[in-house]
Amino acid sequence: MDEAVKVLETDENAKILAGGQSLMPMLKFRLIRPSYLVDINRVSNLSYISIESDKIRIGALARHHQVEVNRDLWKIYPALLETAVQIGDPQIRNLGTMAGSLAHADPAADWPATLIALRASVKILGSSGTREVPVEDFITGPFTTALGKGEVISEIVIPRLSGNIKSSYVKLERKAGDFAVVGVAVTLRLSSEGYVEDASIGITAAGPRPFRARETEKALIGRKLTDDVIEEAAERAMKESSPISDIRGSAEYKRAMVKVITRRAIKNALSR
Repeated sequence: MDEAVKVLETDENAKILAGGQSLMPMLKFRLIRPSYLVDINRVSNLSYISIESDKIRIGALARHHQVEVNRDLWKIYPALLETAVQIGDPQIRNLGTMAGSLAHADPAADWPATLIALRASVKILGSSGTREVPVEDFITGPFTTALGKGEVISEIVIPRLSGNIKSSYVKLERKAGDFAVVGVAVTLRLSSEGYVEDASIGITAAGPRPFRARETEKALIGRKLTDDVIEEAAERAMKESSPISDIRGSAEYKRAMVKVITRRAIKNALSR
C-alpha cells in the first residue's frame, strides 16, 4: 500500500483499482480518464475480516461476498449481511469491496447507510501516516470524500456496541441488485424492559449524501417501540430527507418511501 500511496501522491489523476464495481463502468462510459490505474488486488493482507472483542476490522480488499457468508457477523450485526446480499449480483459481490463503495461515494449506495448506523469509521493511509474518520463525515457530498491527495482507505472499523443490540437494513429497489430508491439502516440498544437506550439511523438515496437521521433517533430514545412511536419516528425521517427526482422516482415519492422503509427497518430490527 505504501507504493500505491506514492503513486497517488505524485499524480492526483491516478485511481485505485480494487473490485472495479464502480470504477470500470465509469471507465467504460468515459466519465473518468485516469492517468494510471493502481491495482492493489495482490496486496493479500487487506482481504481480512477480523472480529475482536471490542470491534470488527474489515480490510480494504474484503469483498461483499465475504461479509455475506460470514455467520459470525450475522450473530453480531445482521444489518451487515442484509446489506451485502442486496448489492448487485453474485459476480459483483465476488469482486466489489466495502471500501471501494465508500470511496466511490454514490449518494444511493448501500454500505454508507449501514456503516453510519453502526457508527463505523474509515482508517485512511497516507504518506504522513494513518488517520480515522467516522463514515458519517467521510462522505462529504455526491461522489466526494474526505480522502486527501495520496490517501487511500486501508480498513473499516466497526465498534462492537454493548448491551441488547438490534440492527437491520431495509432497501427499496426497482429490481434485485439495483441501487436503492431509498435505504434505511437501524441500530438499537434496548433495556431489559424494552425501552430504547440508544439508537442510530442511517439513510441513503434521500439526500446529496447518506446521512444520520438524528431527529428520528430522538423520537425513539427513552421510549418503548409501540406502533405510535415507530410511526412518529418514520414521520421524522421523512421530514429529515431531501431526495431529488431521478430515474428511480420523483422526490415526492422517495420522501414518502423514506417513511415506509424507516418503519419497516425499525420493526425488522425489533423482531430479532
